[in-house]
Amino acid sequence: MTITKLFIMDWYDGVITSITSLEKDIYIFHCIQINSANSERTYYCVKIDEKSFKQIEYMMDKKIITRKDWNMINLLFEMNNKYENVFLSKSESLLVGSDITFTKVKSSDIINIKFPFDISILY
Repeated sequence: MTITKLFIMDWYDGVITSITSLEKDIYIFHCIQINSANSERTYYCVKIDEKSFKQIEYMMDKKIITRKDWNMINLLFEMNNKYENVFLSKSESLLVGSDITFTKVKSSDIINIKFPFDISILY
């Protein structure tokens, strides 16, 4: 699938959290691992519905995401963080036009993430 739109929600030290549109579907992409040898990143990808996307887009349009906004993003993430919506993807970078390949996760691979993300758990 090809990235058609990309909205960066949070970025720190190469750890990216984004809203990514792949053809017809929308996902929250969150970096959960960085391979320092080749800069490959593993993304935890959660498919979200159009309503969730519109709510997040509204918060992002304000340019400054408040604690209240992050709490709402966490709620929307949790509502969609279910087995049928979760995938992993590996990529060196996220760019519009890039091809993305998903790997389906096992139900035991589903993780709880809280935003903004504490990157110290990656190092």
